Amino acid sequence: MKYYIRSYWTKYKQLYKKGLKGIAAFIAIGAIIFFVLATIASRGMGVIFNEVMARQTMMRGSVTVESLTATPWGTLSFTDLVWKDPEGRELLTVPSGKIRVNMWDVVTRNFKASAINGIELNDATIVVDLDDNNRLDFVPASPDVNKPLDEVEPRPKPPKKTTQERQEELGKKVRNFNWEGQHLDLTITLRNNQLEIFQKNRHYVMKNVEAKIHLDSKRAIRVDMETGKFGGTAIGDGMTLKGRVDLKDVLKHRMPQLDLQFDVKGVDPASLGFGDDIHDAMTLLTKVTGDFNRPLAKGRVTMPILHIPALTFENVVGDVTYQDGILNFENVNANVYSGKLEAKGVYNLDTRAYTITGVAKDLDSSEALKTPEFVVPVSANLNFKSEGKPRDMEVWGNFWSGGGHYMLIPIKNITGNFHNKGRHLSFSDVTVNTNITTISTDALRIDNGQLTMGPLNITSHGGSNFILYDESFDEIDENMDRIKEGMKQAGENSKRASESAKGLDNFKTPEDLKASLDDVKRQMDEVKDAFKGIKIK
Repeated sequence: MKYYIRSYWTKYKQLYKKGLKGIAAFIAIGAIIFFVLATIASRGMGVIFNEVMARQTMMRGSVTVESLTATPWGTLSFTDLVWKDPEGRELLTVPSGKIRVNMWDVVTRNFKASAINGIELNDATIVVDLDDNNRLDFVPASPDVNKPLDEVEPRPKPPKKTTQERQEELGKKVRNFNWEGQHLDLTITLRNNQLEIFQKNRHYVMKNVEAKIHLDSKRAIRVDMETGKFGGTAIGDGMTLKGRVDLKDVLKHRMPQLDLQFDVKGVDPASLGFGDDIHDAMTLLTKVTGDFNRPLAKGRVTMPILHIPALTFENVVGDVTYQDGILNFENVNANVYSGKLEAKGVYNLDTRAYTITGVAKDLDSSEALKTPEFVVPVSANLNFKSEGKPRDMEVWGNFWSGGGHYMLIPIKNITGNFHNKGRHLSFSDVTVNTNITTISTDALRIDNGQLTMGPLNITSHGGSNFILYDESFDEIDENMDRIKEGMKQAGENSKRASESAKGLDNFKTPEDLKASLDDVKRQMDEVKDAFKGIKIK
């Protein structure tokens, strides 16, 4: 019995081994045959490429390459790819790149869009046009792609038409790229590309675009893109875009849904119309959601520093939302001259018009006016407005202060209004209250950083009134300058005297210190005498 079982098992193992060998031989022969067919197909890839390009319907016009090589594993390397529309205009130029295909589809000559697994474009110039629903099309490049970024035209297109006119225009438009609902499942890689984008009335040219985009037209698009400097409607240092676009049910006329992180770095405010000379970098960090044709972005705006005429803001941070070309800024906070700013505003990306309102509290007047002798804490209501032209930015509002001093003169408070346009800051209804007088003026200006004053109306608390006119200022200014210089010298003499007196039991005031103090007293008497000649109303 044992003999029969052992004999059966031996025969079974022999048959099993022969079966495995047969299967392995079949697979090997199949692989060899496929490799041979793939090799043959790859050698004729130029013919196959031309046939595929002739049969494809997504890209209108013709696609040609200078040279093409292929491997049996499905990688096609090309140089000088050019896509032209039927009129002969170049829609895409690619110096070099690769296309990865499914070789089984190539061997079986099953040429479909789904046969492409990957596309790699190196040093290409890509020009994209987005319609009102953000549908993508490819168009010829504008002359701006060869210009410096700060010379790129912000609005190369005609002004926006009415909705009805645009719909009629879209209905007549022949698209260069038409997806037609074909299933696409591929990875697009961009290396050092240049990208030009037209979108409604906006225009951007981006340098050094690096991206990896995985597209599955039945599921989603996954994007990881970073650009270098850009110009056009806005000028900046770079953009990053990462996240997912949900394409589920797109063929059922459901809009793709966005879930993206979109960051814009180093935006030049002057390029957005915030004044010609405002170039401090602004960064926007946003999360983009909503429908593909009407995205909603929410995030933060930051600026390390912001210079506008007569005002310097530091550490600007706030909330920002974007939709339909409108940027809304809320809860914006900044430091300004040792005080704080709270602001909000609205900016229109298409017209470049904006309004900003804010409240600044406890500003240091000595920092703002660059006058260390004038020290009071100032608060103000601020308004910024522009209709879209860089030179028409206006800043206005009113201000008030707490107690302080000008040199040795105590100040109870200051109130007034101000208006700033360009480099000219003017004040009106300015009132300075001290313990003994009230000083008011309608003529106080800062032009290019220089402070000038008009007539001063001075009312003493005893009831006498007089007006100080321009011709009195020069003499008084000279005396005040001498007083400040004398006080400075007296301080230095006092410091030297204190150092010399260390270790001495009997210290006497040095003669030069006494002389300095006497000189200050004499100069202050000269100011009093000057006031006696002031014209009185």
